[in-house]
Amino acid sequence: MVGFGPADVPPSVAVKFVGAGAAGCVADLITFPLDTAKVRLQIQGEGMASQAAGRGSALKYRGVFGTIITMVRTEGPRSLYSGLVAGLQRQMSFASVRIGLYDSVKQFYTKGSDLFFS
Repeated sequence: MVGFGPADVPPSVAVKFVGAGAAGCVADLITFPLDTAKVRLQIQGEGMASQAAGRGSALKYRGVFGTIITMVRTEGPRSLYSGLVAGLQRQMSFASVRIGLYDSVKQFYTKGSDLFFS
């Protein structure tokens, strides 16, 4: 076969950026409902802690999966993904820089350290 094989050419920085951002977005799509449920439980806990002692109030959410089920029943399935656009923007910026530049920064610092530790 003529030409370069896939292992012969390392990906460019742009490909690493886009790939890392896309991977972060896919991970965020999967974990976003769990994070939304976690935040709802945290807010509920803060409300319970701030109430005066002795008052009994019913919990709206019980556990992560109970929270997800309650949200779907009362607000619809789209409620699990409210705020998703901001989360995806965060992932495209943060994950692409953090993961996409990792190899470049690592090579920069390891080449520099060879001068001092050889």
